[in-house]
Amino acid sequence: MALYIGLTALLLAFMAFFLYYLKLVRQKNRMIALLSEQNKSILKTQKELGEAKDKAEESDKLKSAFLANMSHEIRTPLNAIMGFSSLLQDSLVDAEEKQQFVDIIHTNSTKLLGLMDEIFDIAKIESGMVQLQREPCQVNELIMSLVTFFNLEKSLTGKDNIQIKMHKPNKDTGFTIYTDPKKLRQTLFNLIENALKYTSEGSIEIGYNLKEDSKVEFFVRDSGIGFPQEKLDILFQRFRQADDSTTRQYGGIGLGLTLSQKFVELMEGEMRAESKEGKGSVFYVSLPYGQKPE
Repeated sequence: MALYIGLTALLLAFMAFFLYYLKLVRQKNRMIALLSEQNKSILKTQKELGEAKDKAEESDKLKSAFLANMSHEIRTPLNAIMGFSSLLQDSLVDAEEKQQFVDIIHTNSTKLLGLMDEIFDIAKIESGMVQLQREPCQVNELIMSLVTFFNLEKSLTGKDNIQIKMHKPNKDTGFTIYTDPKKLRQTLFNLIENALKYTSEGSIEIGYNLKEDSKVEFFVRDSGIGFPQEKLDILFQRFRQADDSTTRQYGGIGLGLTLSQKFVELMEGEMRAESKEGKGSVFYVSLPYGQKPE
């Protein structure tokens, strides 16, 4: 009997010890899991901090580049306006020279106003102040008016050697879609202006193709300098250009493509680009035909 009682007590003691051991194991496993989660959280936080630091540094670089660029782009027309305004006060300047000075002042005033308009347009779009105004848009008439304008513009910029072509698969002069004509015109205008800026020889083609999904795809193709594919995302960022260096050859504050893309999004369309460095570029704008407003 005493032996039985002793064995029972020993068994109970062993079971108590075993349960205590299991409790310790569970606590240890919970602690390991907790430390593992904390370690993952710390690593995640460190990664996020690193990414935030990189973004902050990139943002700081962009801010500095933008301020330097804006300073240059604003000062250039301002210097011309102030300089030639002073020359107009000279009584020895003849009437013909004065007219030339007035033309230069007007051109640079227009350029300065265009810079301000781009900045205000971006601000209005991002604040939700710009709305879609769906109206009839005669596509062939729009393409022809843009070609006519840029045929004149190329002469004024000394690029008469560049051929500007049209592609209009729908021969109906009244071919109409329903979208925002002003935003579409501004979008294509920005794309053609860029094409002319970056093309020194060859041609620029402006046109559209009719797609099977009730969409029309506009395009602007040039034989200019092009850009590497890794620069594609940069082109649609505010204040960015394919060449961000301070020694770049081409001016501008880098808002034209950003505005164009945002206008296309408002018109429920898509915008994309293809390019090869030294081989030219093509920008596409795909828009639905749109419903006639009631």
